[in-house]
Amino acid sequence: MKKTKVYADSYQATIQIFNRTKSFPRALRPTLGRKIEEASINCMLSLRKAEVAKKENRMNHLISASESIDEIRALIQLSRDLRAINIAGFSELSGLTKEIGKEIGGFIKFERKPVR
Repeated sequence: MKKTKVYADSYQATIQIFNRTKSFPRALRPTLGRKIEEASINCMLSLRKAEVAKKENRMNHLISASESIDEIRALIQLSRDLRAINIAGFSELSGLTKEIGKEIGGFIKFERKPVR
């Protein structure tokens, strides 16, 4: 099965998040770092499940992915405010999550269209 662009982008974002959280301060790594990593994995896996799910179950996975990407955005902002991530890392991850959010929104919009 061919992977969708949104899944491929979320996979790459997950790799970037893991690379960025490696350098978090020791005090924030087990809490904030882990939360961001878990949210990125949840988003990626929800998108994978949406790819393979039957039409009637797909929307639940897409909503889960959307919630996860919102969580990632909030946690990245908190990481920046706590200076756990530099401006370049923040900009890169913000851009990735913004693009993934748009793609998820488009996927949801497509799935909500009535079948003719």
